[in-house]
Amino acid sequence: MDADATKPTCYRIVLKGELGDDFQVLFEGLRLKGAGGETILTGKLDQAQLCGVMARVQNLGIELVSIEPVAEAPAGAEGR
Repeated sequence: MDADATKPTCYRIVLKGELGDDFQVLFEGLRLKGAGGETILTGKLDQAQLCGVMARVQNLGIELVSIEPVAEAPAGAEGR
């Protein structure tokens, strides 16, 4: 297994639509912020966790806008 795959990286995941606070439990460990018709998830994830989040997004039928690694997590966005 690649050591980088198990090292958490901070991601910014943008979803179409503004998700309410009730979705926070489904994305535990990530910060949710809705604005302008989108929801931005931010937090540290390793590759397995990222795949789990993407599977959850797909299962919920939410449209994925983008995923990108970012320099660091904003305050309050602790990793899992």
